[in-house]
Amino acid sequence: MPASVSSAAASRRPNVFVRTALILVVLAAAGWGGRWTWVQISPGLFGDKRAENIPLGRVRNASISEEIVTVGRVRAVFSTELRAEVNGRIIKLLVDDGQTVKRDQEILRLDQQDLLTQLQEAERNIEAAKLKAERSRRDYERFADLQRRGLIASKDFDDARITLSLAENDSAVAEARAANLRDKLAKTVIRAPHEGTLLLHDLTEGQVITGVGAQNGGTLLGEVADLSALMVRTNINEIDVARLKLEESARVRIDPLRNVMMTGTIKRIATSATESAVDRTRVFPVDVVLDTTDPRLRPGMSATVTFTLAHADDTPSVSLSAVFSNADFVHYVFVKTPGSFEVRPIEIGIADTRRVQILSGLQAGDEVALARPLEFTGDVPIVGDTPGSTAAKPAPPPRRSGT
Repeated sequence: MPASVSSAAASRRPNVFVRTALILVVLAAAGWGGRWTWVQISPGLFGDKRAENIPLGRVRNASISEEIVTVGRVRAVFSTELRAEVNGRIIKLLVDDGQTVKRDQEILRLDQQDLLTQLQEAERNIEAAKLKAERSRRDYERFADLQRRGLIASKDFDDARITLSLAENDSAVAEARAANLRDKLAKTVIRAPHEGTLLLHDLTEGQVITGVGAQNGGTLLGEVADLSALMVRTNINEIDVARLKLEESARVRIDPLRNVMMTGTIKRIATSATESAVDRTRVFPVDVVLDTTDPRLRPGMSATVTFTLAHADDTPSVSLSAVFSNADFVHYVFVKTPGSFEVRPIEIGIADTRRVQILSGLQAGDEVALARPLEFTGDVPIVGDTPGSTAAKPAPPPRRSGT
C-alpha cells in the first residue's frame, strides 16, 4: 500500500472517534434529562402526589333548606269549561274573549235550522196522533155502548179498546220526540254557567263543532273563570308527596314576570296518582292557592313552585361532594390529617343542592376531601357503628367500586 494512502486513513480515524463520542454524550444527556423530567411529573400523574391535588373543603355553619321545586300553570280556583252538548255550526258569537259575563248570559249560538224543521214535523205528527186518538176514543165509546146492549161480539169491543191504546201511545211518542227536539234546540245556545270572565278559545263564526257525545269529548269552546282567586296546579312525584301537608305555605315565581315572587298555600293534594306524560312516573296533582293577586297574571302562565320541607339555620355543614356512603348506607368523609386522610363516619341531616347538614362526627373547621383520595379504593371499612368512632385505614385492593 502506498504511504500516502496509509497516512490519509490514519488521519481520518481521530475524526470518527470524536464524532462518535459527541453523539454518545448527546444521547446520554437527553436520556438523563428525560429521566429527570419523568421523575418530576410521574408522581402527579400516577398517584404519589395525588393527595396534594385533592380539593378540600371546611366544615362551616350555614343555613340549609330542603326543598322540592316543580313547575305548573296558573289557573282560576273556580272555573267551568264550556262545551256544546250537540253538534252544530257557530252562527253568532255574542261576547268577546276576556269580557265579564253574568249567569245565563248568551255566549254563542249554533245553527238551528235543521232542528227547527224537525220540530215542525214533530208538531205535525203530534196533531195527527191526537186526531187518531180522538177517533179511536169515539169508536171505543160507541163499541162499549153496543157491547153493553149485547149487539156486538166481545172480539169487536176488544179490538176497539186495543186500537185506542195504540193511538194514545203513538200520541205520547210524538210528544216525547218533540220534547227532545226542543231540548236540543235550547242547547244550541251556549250560556254562561255562572258569573266570571270569559276565556274563549280561537273560535270563528261558521266553525263546526262537536258535542260532548263525541269520542274526544267534544270541542272545548273556552271557560268561564273567577279571576279574583288564582292558583297554580303542579304535579309532585310519589316519593315526595307524602312529605307535603295541607295549609303549608309555598313560594311561587311567575316565570313570564321575572320579578314577581308570590306566596301560596297548599289547598289540595290529590288522593290518587296520575301518570306523567313526560317520563311515565306516578305523580299527584297539588293545588297551591295564591295568597295575593296581580293584575298582570293570566290563566295559563307558567310558574315555578318551591315547597320547603325542612330548614335549619347556622348548622354545621359540608359540601355534598364530600359525603360518601358504603353498601350498608353508612355515611363517611375523608378528614385531612398531616400528610394523609382518615375515614370518619358521620351522621347527616337535611341537604340542599350544595351542602348537607352534619349532625355528628365533625367539628367546625375540620378539613375534608371533596373527592376520594387515591389510597382509598373499593369499599371502605368503617370501624365502629356510631359516628365519631375510630377512623378506618386505607382499604386493601378493591373488590368493587365504592359509592
